[in-house]
Amino acid sequence: MTNSNILSSVSSEIRTTRPLSQEQVAQYHEDGFVIIPKFFDVEELEPVRKACEEDPTIKGSESNFVDSKGHSNQLAYWTELGNSLLGVIPRLARMVDSVELLLGGKECYHWHSKVVKKRAYSKGFIEWHQGYGSWYYDSCLFPDFVSVFIAVDANTRENGCVQIVKKSHLMGRIDHALLGEAFNADPIRMKEILEKLEVVHAETKPGDTILMHANTIHASGENLTDRSRTNIVCHYNSASNEPVDLKNQEHHQYKALKKLPDSWVSDGKYNSVFDTQEFLKAGESYGSLISREGMK
Repeated sequence: MTNSNILSSVSSEIRTTRPLSQEQVAQYHEDGFVIIPKFFDVEELEPVRKACEEDPTIKGSESNFVDSKGHSNQLAYWTELGNSLLGVIPRLARMVDSVELLLGGKECYHWHSKVVKKRAYSKGFIEWHQGYGSWYYDSCLFPDFVSVFIAVDANTRENGCVQIVKKSHLMGRIDHALLGEAFNADPIRMKEILEKLEVVHAETKPGDTILMHANTIHASGENLTDRSRTNIVCHYNSASNEPVDLKNQEHHQYKALKKLPDSWVSDGKYNSVFDTQEFLKAGESYGSLISREGMK
């Protein structure tokens, strides 16, 4: 089935102006990820970079999560998709159409998104994990997820870019254990995996975007520079893969996405960057999500 046929099988009047190529789709399925240069224009993300610089704690919504060595990482989560810029980005046609294409034409819905920051000189290390390493325990039967990593700042080896174990998705889900405050891949198995498979340091420029399979193993290192590194990460689940047990995780219930044209951000059709965004707070009913999930 060609890309165009898959997209035409998804009922929607809004289509992306930035579709993935056949080669990009093939690379995703072969390697477990694909990097799309300039998926976003720098100008589209500049408001996010500036707002995070002016308000480093993102309205006080950031939570600190400790790695196995006791160093902290900062993340701000949301599921609600309103009219803030953070609520608009996950609904853009380029995001939704790309995810549904990679899912083989299945309808997707927003699982949750987050701003992931590494502060200047942060020693926080996001350890090796799979997205499905924790989503499995949310009672999702299949790894029908796609994660989209959007570089707000330049991502380099020095400031803790995402590291990806190429082709690791072909192994399926592996066991995870609680290391620090996040679920991470079995370290004994990881030692063997790292000896057999290639690790890619995904150095990206602002606007470059990584699309990743739920079983692809990844991590990110410490920030050795004097500037923070910020990414937006959006996670999508297929509509047919809603958790079979929604108790205490109603926020993961299927909700149809209201897709927006790709031009929505450049046309300024949002009411704030994050001032009007509803975030998840540590200690709320979403706490299990935050404490169990691997962070990027």
